[in-house]
Amino acid sequence: MDIFYYVLIMLATILISNVVNRFIPFVSIPLIQIGLGVLVACMPLAFELKLNPELFLVLFIAPLLFNDGKRTDRQALWNLRAPILMLALGLVFVTVLVIGYFVNWMIPTIPLAAAFALAAALAPTDAVAVGSLSGRIDLPKKITHLLEGEALMNDASGLVAFQFAIAAMVTGVFSIWSASVSFVIIAVGGIICGLVLTFIKFKFLKWIRSLGMEDVTLHMLIQILTPFVIYLVAEELHVSGILAVVAAGIMHAFEKRKMDPMTVKLNVVSQGTWSVIIFVLNGLVFIILGTQLPDIIQVVWQNSGVSNWQVVFYVLLITFSLIGIRFLWIHLGWLIPHLMKGNDLGKPNLRATVLTSLSGVRGAVTLASALSIPFVLGDGSPFPQRSLIICIASGVILCSLIIATAILPILARKDESQSDSPRAEKSMKLSVCRHVVEQLNREITSENKAATQVVMDDYRGRMRAIQKEDIDAGKQREIDKEQHALRLQIVEWEKQNTEKLLTQGKASKQAANRYNNYLDAMEKALSGRGRSRSGMMGMMFKRLMRQVMHPKQWQKAKERMSEMKQNPEQYQEMIGEIRDLREKNTRVVNENLMALLNDTNQAVIWPLINENKRIMEQMRQERGSIKSREKFEQAKKDVQLQAVQIERDVIQNLFEQGKISRDLARELRQNLNLYETYYFGNEELA
Repeated sequence: MDIFYYVLIMLATILISNVVNRFIPFVSIPLIQIGLGVLVACMPLAFELKLNPELFLVLFIAPLLFNDGKRTDRQALWNLRAPILMLALGLVFVTVLVIGYFVNWMIPTIPLAAAFALAAALAPTDAVAVGSLSGRIDLPKKITHLLEGEALMNDASGLVAFQFAIAAMVTGVFSIWSASVSFVIIAVGGIICGLVLTFIKFKFLKWIRSLGMEDVTLHMLIQILTPFVIYLVAEELHVSGILAVVAAGIMHAFEKRKMDPMTVKLNVVSQGTWSVIIFVLNGLVFIILGTQLPDIIQVVWQNSGVSNWQVVFYVLLITFSLIGIRFLWIHLGWLIPHLMKGNDLGKPNLRATVLTSLSGVRGAVTLASALSIPFVLGDGSPFPQRSLIICIASGVILCSLIIATAILPILARKDESQSDSPRAEKSMKLSVCRHVVEQLNREITSENKAATQVVMDDYRGRMRAIQKEDIDAGKQREIDKEQHALRLQIVEWEKQNTEKLLTQGKASKQAANRYNNYLDAMEKALSGRGRSRSGMMGMMFKRLMRQVMHPKQWQKAKERMSEMKQNPEQYQEMIGEIRDLREKNTRVVNENLMALLNDTNQAVIWPLINENKRIMEQMRQERGSIKSREKFEQAKKDVQLQAVQIERDVIQNLFEQGKISRDLARELRQNLNLYETYYFGNEELA
């Protein structure tokens, strides 16, 4: 029970850290979590956490890097392969050499091999920590992709360098040729292992789907287990488990191009599930770091043979040395190719170089590496200055986080999107639509090409409408407010007319009830009470749990669906009644809008009249070829579901990055709720 209580406390601490960050947003979440971790370590608990570095890597690093690999921009990663390798390999090994000799010169009690081990532990950067900083980082896209690619690759090179340094320290034997060959074998072997295991997994999934096992819960469980299995198998084969899960994650990104209905549902559930997993793991990494700090500091503070102020001085000096080496490497990496006119990253920019240098925050891999240093050497003697090395590594993690938290927000210029100007709002709205179109365009297949083009045309139409908007912010806000009130009035008109038709016997009760469900959903969307991102995930989860917890109800639902399929004429008759009801309501709405139209409100009412006409035209087209359009409509619905989820994620990311205000984010979500109701309103009707 002690460990169970401890886990609950850790999870509660993650929740508290995010609540605290809302009140002090200028302090990064990792720093808050480290501080709370220190408090947890000081609590009089019956259970004391002893960190196992190997377990730490497989439990935290493997799924985090697998998820990063899935989300990475594959094209950008390939285009920037040379700069990424220069940072992930070149900078890591330069850091090991320079910092290793520097530490050995500054602290002679730390042998050269042990100094190299410390430098190797400090070499990898932590993208998780950078992404969690509260400062708004405004880097060009290519530099952002460069940092993401570096974070994916440098963990492996840093860990391999660390392992060789530790082996040299423990055995007293080191061969540069042997180390180089082993590094190539471990790195290439890890990539091949990840690709082969992922290929086997895809074949296995294809086989179980051929057996009719389409359950999303089962497939989601397999996906969660994937990074752990791949990492453990790779390590058993003595190749890089880190690179294996990265390669597997990137290969999984290609799977999203197969947009059949099953894959669409799995992607929606996967995004929600992985967001929770990554949220918890990111928090636990820094809380665990905080729980380890008191013991680490206490040992060094009491008896390390070095004064406490010297330890602080060493930590600061090593931290600034790491930043300085990174700055020089990055600046030269831009300058030299620029002089040779072959630089993909553009002209060297001092501000961008400084931001990129400060973004090299150390974190989870550094901690895991330092704590895995053995207690004794091969001859049985204690590992020299082990506690001091771990303390310095922990201090550098803290210092890099503090420096980045303090300086990055100052250096990061405020984008036009952070202002409340109408031009900035217009730019952000266009950016959201453009991102959705680009993402859908990357995932077009032969099966969904026609449906995807239709959805993309819808978004292009929205972009054209946004570009035609009046720049006068006050006038536009007044028009939006009046249109919003009028949309609510339209819903009320439709409800009144539905009730009138039902009373007159011109509409069946079943059709009226279903159409009223659609109107209720529309009213919720207009009132800002539509589905949030978490609400949408919750809806999917509830459906899955209902299938598991209430199999009898699920069976009855299946029987009703089967009965409906056996009576297609009855079903089509009901759909026809609903369509007739909707057409009658649309005509009433159009008449009422025309009656309200005058010279002073044309800007408010004409867009709604045109929107109403498009709905009527669409219904006439659907009435002419219902059966022939069924397959196309299902494909379009799948793509629309994907587009809505992409748009929701883009809005959330822009808000978290500080590029849009809370009010604009709320407005965009409210508009999205409205579009979502238009897209899937037919589900409510059917």
